[in-house]
Amino acid sequence: MNAARSTSSADRFAKTAASRRKHSPSEDAPAVRPIGSTATRTKLVRSTIDLTPTDHRRLSRIADRLAEELDATEVPRRSVWLALLAELDDDGELYARVRERIRVEREEG
Repeated sequence: MNAARSTSSADRFAKTAASRRKHSPSEDAPAVRPIGSTATRTKLVRSTIDLTPTDHRRLSRIADRLAEELDATEVPRRSVWLALLAELDDDGELYARVRERIRVEREEG
């Protein structure tokens, strides 16, 4: 083993981390994050849902109806889901109704 080269994991991790840091940080550079924090995720996260054929047709009909009303060729089902999520975030009454529906469905099991 070469005395000038350390093989311990801690040393290798420290050297790797140091190599990723800017050598002369500017005043505009963000503060260093505390150890253990991670970068904010920027890539999309895939989320899938299993629908019954009836629910899938219902979602497709809603998207088609929206496309017709918006005079668009198509409204992707993803757009419907994202709009619904935004509405749930913004509308406390809608959120309460959804929560109640889920509670009842769970009790009926």
